Amino acid sequence: MLAFLARTGFLPRAGRGKHPGRRVRFAAITFGAWLTVVAAHCAAESPRIDQLVAEPADSVAPAATPSNAGELVSLEPEPHPEPSSPATLEGILGGPATPFGLRISGWMDMGYTYSTSGAGRLAVAPELNRYGDEYLFNQLAVTLEKPLDRDDWSWGTYVQFFSGADASTLQGPGDIANSNARFGASLRQANLQAHLPILTEGGVDVVFGRQGSLMGYESYMAPLRSFYSLSYQWYFAEDGADTGCWTTWHATDDWDLTYGVYLGSNTLFSLRGDAPSQVLQAKQWLDDDHKLYHCATLVLGDDAVGNTIPFLPGTFASVLEWRIQYAATERLVQVFQANAGWDQHVRFVGTGEWRGLLANSVYRLDDNLDAQMRLEWFDDVNGTRTGLATDYAAVTAGLAARFGPHFTVRPELRGDFAGKPVFGPLDSLHRDRSQLTAALECLWSF
Repeated sequence: MLAFLARTGFLPRAGRGKHPGRRVRFAAITFGAWLTVVAAHCAAESPRIDQLVAEPADSVAPAATPSNAGELVSLEPEPHPEPSSPATLEGILGGPATPFGLRISGWMDMGYTYSTSGAGRLAVAPELNRYGDEYLFNQLAVTLEKPLDRDDWSWGTYVQFFSGADASTLQGPGDIANSNARFGASLRQANLQAHLPILTEGGVDVVFGRQGSLMGYESYMAPLRSFYSLSYQWYFAEDGADTGCWTTWHATDDWDLTYGVYLGSNTLFSLRGDAPSQVLQAKQWLDDDHKLYHCATLVLGDDAVGNTIPFLPGTFASVLEWRIQYAATERLVQVFQANAGWDQHVRFVGTGEWRGLLANSVYRLDDNLDAQMRLEWFDDVNGTRTGLATDYAAVTAGLAARFGPHFTVRPELRGDFAGKPVFGPLDSLHRDRSQLTAALECLWSF
């Protein structure tokens, strides 16, 4: 396998790079550890399908975030957590209840990434593990929440203090100013929520303040994502944690409709752009068991998307995203997501365009081990998102091994490909059209 990777250019040959021997040894160790974990778990008795009882996704549906995730050990729930859902803290993080119905929880996430491109800050991808041949302390998060009672008039809150290398990467207007690229701090979410039992049996949920994005399958929060690295769509074509007001009408058992107004992408009570942005989302369950749903999201506005400052920004962005998610069996969940965006009045360009496709599969090997695969394609037509007009493709394979209720290890192998030479350390003039990264992530929740 290593010989094949060397021939294809993924691994350096002898004499290539500063430390070719060290890189080959690290790749061999990582790949060997990956196979060892698989073999150890596959050797154990796999549970029967009727033993894998996943919590229904609608039991962790958010107050105003129709796309959210469920338990670490559950395949069915959706990707973004609902700040006010009891299942989120009890099932995912196990946070204890405090007086007045408040709950405290959190997590700590760290990892190491090897890259064939070299050491240091890497251009374009991967994100958020953006440093090659380097250990990162990615996230230390502490949350305080009061869940909603969806059977009656109620109020809730969700506050998340977020620190680490990822907090530095994701800082936006209004966040705590930080010049250290490897460690920062942020009030990533802070909102008040209300459930109003009006209009229909499901009622209406309202959120005011800062909360995570409605867009996309993936989440910036380590316990609620499949891989250490994130997709091109997530980093270059979606918004971040926004400040605004959102209302979700649970119109029927199968339909949720959301409308929101927010102060531009990834802001903390600060206006980004010339005027607020808007988001509309419609989600429909396609079966009685709520195992299959599709969801369409439209965002509009100046600086409405992008948690990084795009190259030559325009004055009005619009992004349309469609996602379908299917819990095909008790062991297999599949997701397909398409994203297309336009940014008007870009200097020297006119209208900037981008589009992307993403497919993600999670397969339960046994009670404590998931195998995961992600395929993606992203076309930055005019170079207004990544800085270079080309298309990108990536293949990521990984595992999620759970050692008890609070500790998870996630190794992954990722291959990135581009139409032009774009990959390499920022401090180097050399660029490649392909790049292999091998990463090992450790996550502890409390």
